[in-house]
Amino acid sequence: MADEHPIHRSISADELLSTAHTRSFCNILFPPDLVLDEADLSESRFERCLFRVPLIRGVDFSGSIFEDCRFAPTRFASCKLPGTRFTGCTLFDVEQKKGSSFAFCDLQAAEMTKCNFATCSFERCDLYNVHAVECSFRGVQFGHSSFTKALSRRSTLARASFDGCNFSFGDLSGLQLQNCQFLSCKFSEASFIDTDLSDAMLSACQLDRVEWDRAKLRNADLRGSRLSGLNLAVLADYAGLTVSESEQSGLLEGLGIAVQPD
Repeated sequence: MADEHPIHRSISADELLSTAHTRSFCNILFPPDLVLDEADLSESRFERCLFRVPLIRGVDFSGSIFEDCRFAPTRFASCKLPGTRFTGCTLFDVEQKKGSSFAFCDLQAAEMTKCNFATCSFERCDLYNVHAVECSFRGVQFGHSSFTKALSRRSTLARASFDGCNFSFGDLSGLQLQNCQFLSCKFSEASFIDTDLSDAMLSACQLDRVEWDRAKLRNADLRGSRLSGLNLAVLADYAGLTVSESEQSGLLEGLGIAVQPD
């Protein structure tokens, strides 16, 4: 088990340059005055590191591994993070009650496991094929971010999978999430306003008090999910929607249809 309170050694800009070739950083403090702009830190490994750099701009973290790292509220701007792996990391500052932000970042095929992204924001980020397991995205925002990849001028493919993640109070409005998979996730009081979830799977999820206005659930699979508050009348499309038998009465009653036993 990792030390919950490791002793961190602060690193200077000169030390970073001289040791960057090793691509391995353990118990390192990245202090607030450290400038990382445009650094090449691809294929690096960060273990139990503490990042207090408020702005990380244009850094290449492609294929890097972050394990048991902590981030003070950090803004990642135009960073390359495709194929990165975050395991046991915290990007939410408990004292400030504030998360980190990602703006114009490439996070294609990033993997997150048991991380805290609470109240983080992803602004205009590429999140195609992201995979997350047992992570907190409570209060997260995905402003103008994309989970899609263009296949041709007229065709796009959306892909992402989330297993056991918490999106309560999150803003997922306006996203293209067709074909994406959510297994045993919590969406209490989250927003799916104008979100396209066509052909998506939301299995065994908690979907109570969700905002569904103009959402598309065409051919979506919601079997095993708790749908308290879902009113089909506010949806833009629900043709082919699959739900559990135990939820059908509540959905029909929301349309004003009385369900009586034979």
